[in-house]
Amino acid sequence: MWPRTENPVRIWGRPLPRQKCFKYNLNKVYFLHSFDVRGRSFNKALHWSDPLAFGRRAYFVTMSRPSALTVDAVQLDDEGIYRCRVDFKNSPTRNFQIKLNVVVPPHQLLLYDEAGRDVAGVVGPLEEGGNFTLLCELRGGRPQPTLTWLINNKEVDEHTILKNDGKVIVSRISIGGAERSWLNTSIRCQATNTALLSPHERTARVEMHLRPTSVMITNKPGQMSADSEITLVCVSHGSRPAAQVTWFRENRRYTRGKHSEFTNETTTVNRLTMLPQPEDDGAMIRCRADNPVLRVALEDAFRMSVVYKPVLTMSLGSTLNPNDIKEGDDVYFECNIKANPKEHRISWYHNDQQVSQNMSSGVFISTKSLVLQRVTKRDGGLYTCRAANQMGESSSQAVYLRVQFAPVCAQPSPLLIGARLDEPLRVRCTVNADPAEVTFYWQFNNSGESFQVSPARYVSTGGTSSELRYRAASERDYGALLCRATNAVGRQKRPCVFQIVPAARPSSPRNCTAKRLLRNNEPHLSVRCVAGYDGGLNQHFTLDILGENGRVLANTTANFVDLVVWFNISWSAVESLEDDEDLAVTARNSKGASDPVLLRDLVFRDAEKRAESTTRAETKFPAAAALAALAAILTAAGAIVVLAVRKRSETTSTSKRPSQSVVQVDAQGRRFLIAYPSEKLETKPDILNPKA
Repeated sequence: MWPRTENPVRIWGRPLPRQKCFKYNLNKVYFLHSFDVRGRSFNKALHWSDPLAFGRRAYFVTMSRPSALTVDAVQLDDEGIYRCRVDFKNSPTRNFQIKLNVVVPPHQLLLYDEAGRDVAGVVGPLEEGGNFTLLCELRGGRPQPTLTWLINNKEVDEHTILKNDGKVIVSRISIGGAERSWLNTSIRCQATNTALLSPHERTARVEMHLRPTSVMITNKPGQMSADSEITLVCVSHGSRPAAQVTWFRENRRYTRGKHSEFTNETTTVNRLTMLPQPEDDGAMIRCRADNPVLRVALEDAFRMSVVYKPVLTMSLGSTLNPNDIKEGDDVYFECNIKANPKEHRISWYHNDQQVSQNMSSGVFISTKSLVLQRVTKRDGGLYTCRAANQMGESSSQAVYLRVQFAPVCAQPSPLLIGARLDEPLRVRCTVNADPAEVTFYWQFNNSGESFQVSPARYVSTGGTSSELRYRAASERDYGALLCRATNAVGRQKRPCVFQIVPAARPSSPRNCTAKRLLRNNEPHLSVRCVAGYDGGLNQHFTLDILGENGRVLANTTANFVDLVVWFNISWSAVESLEDDEDLAVTARNSKGASDPVLLRDLVFRDAEKRAESTTRAETKFPAAAALAALAAILTAAGAIVVLAVRKRSETTSTSKRPSQSVVQVDAQGRRFLIAYPSEKLETKPDILNPKA
């Protein structure tokens, strides 16, 4: 029986007319309860319960067979020997004796570890191979309870009672060499002292930290292509908590690419999406699964094979100083190539033009090097090497070759400059040089003298330009101005020549021809002429429509290449000419215009044949002969020698015309006379060498 609980206890007996219940305790008898049905029905029986004993806790039940005295909220004091006496009307009295034992369950059960920490619920986490000890402490209970240990519902005999003083029992269980199978094992301490109630117990679940049992890269490609996306999958099993998966390239963490991961309690699946690079070829890639608590790891690895186009690195020879290469030095380049598969073609380029081996020119090409002997400034520029394999062709970075050289002319030389007497000129001399820090010197030459120009007459207008202020004060000041420059490499070998000649209006074009042609099914007039002398200046050409008194009504500019001048105009413009209008070709320079060459008669002569005929002028002067003559003039301008020959024309009329001077130019066996106006000059000092 349980004291002070809601569970009733029943004392059984037979229902008779009168029933009494007595309790014996320490040789004392207590009258506790009576049930009297004398002279009345059962449902009207008289009940009595000693208020100092059971009171209302006890009541007699007659509905059951046998009848029973029920006691609620049994107390420890209720324990004892009970006698039930039944009095009958016509039968002898009967007595029944029952001993009531009251059981007191334990009032506290504790489960803790050696450190006294309550482990109710979870034990651990434990490590594989580790040891642990649990203690179960029981307080109270009558009769003294029995302690039992159960692991996964199986009783464990090996435990130690550390204390048992009748009130407190302490039991210990020790387990060594914890295995993986212990994960989630149930450990229960159970106490019981009666079969009437379920045992009193505390339960704990074993939690463990587990090492990873396996890690594997599930797809190890035999070959990968550079810059082609690939996904590697690494799977780890057995780790608790779930393993942290890390990718490594060689011994460095691989941070490129995209990572995605799935985990549960003991499994991790990590996906690495990457773009292999040429430098990854031959590298070891590793997947490591690491238990974040135990710091225990497993890994799987494979060596990558990446196919890729050649990767080239070009450099100037290691023994060369790129800032100290001069004309005449020997230079070599090296091309470092990495390719998988191996390259099968190597080529070299200079300013995007392929370089071919030419031993006579000092160009030598070996497997991975380019040698240039006796370099010149033309060899300067950007060099690259290219290589190809089955994956494609690649080019190296460009390497700039700087070839330092002495100054050379940056403009055509000799250059013809036309000037009138006393006309101020600014003659600009520009050179190419490396380094660009140059010093200029000017010299004047003619047929009779040669001398250095005073530095006061010229200034530097930039690192590689110099400007000379010059004026031809007399005919002897016509001649050649020579410009030289010097830099750290050396002195300019060939000077820049400026031929100062008397300037004049250009000569009229010659040997003009006219044809009627079809262009895009439209008739056009094509006019071609040979350029005359340019007067020592740049000239240009126009085809003019002249009105009354030579007034220009319209014009068009000519194309001018290699001394040949040509125009193309619509035939409708020709047909619309009025009677007093004409076509004229005129040459012009800064000194004026030539006499016009009128074309009207030339264009409309033999109109019925004009679609395919040329003028008689064309047959008299074949184009080849005209071009040859003009080429001689151009060459003469380059090698012109001004002679101090002056021929004055005598004035035969009373009109005052300016006197004419003639310069005779001899070149390549031909003689050219250039007439120009001159005036009488006062004697002036030589402006090139002023006398202080």
